[in-house]
Amino acid sequence: MSIPSPRYRDIYDGREEECLEALRERFLDQVPSKDMFNVYQEALTAGWGLFEVRRAIDALVAEKAHEAGADPC
Repeated sequence: MSIPSPRYRDIYDGREEECLEALRERFLDQVPSKDMFNVYQEALTAGWGLFEVRRAIDALVAEKAHEAGADPC
């Protein structure tokens, strides 16, 4: 499964949330921590911006930690 590209090259309303959703399945279901760099590179190659990808990964890490019962940072 590959990470889908953003709908548009330019910034648009909902782009950050779209990036989060684009990475969600790969991250939560298939990617162990040691492979996170590959997901990061794949998202950049798909056309997501550096800071979008970082924010999405941060949000997904927090989500996964919460699901595991960890206290929020």
